[in-house]
Amino acid sequence: MPAGQGGPAVKMTVQPEEVVRLKTRLEAVRDSVNDFVQNNGETLRGGPLASDDVSQDAAKDFAANAESAIDAARKFVGQLNNTIAGLEQAKSTYNLIDDTHATVMQQLIKDH
Repeated sequence: MPAGQGGPAVKMTVQPEEVVRLKTRLEAVRDSVNDFVQNNGETLRGGPLASDDVSQDAAKDFAANAESAIDAARKFVGQLNNTIAGLEQAKSTYNLIDDTHATVMQQLIKDH
């Protein structure tokens, strides 16, 4: 039974090292997509293969489609950057909490 409908609530726990591992993997994907767009953007847009009107029109359509794909890839990279920043914040928060707990424990040890 789903939570909120009389069933038990589900608790999700994520290990800090998994956050770091996911962040690293997402950075690799982001860098790969970014590199592909940078290195191949102009080639993807292409150009007409002949000087006739049909080839010229087809090249314009192809370039527009390529531009849409490149734009989508850039938006994807932007979303990856947002996710990576969120994971970095989660890692920093965890480290801060961990440091705070360590300081409290050290103080408790000193006091006893």
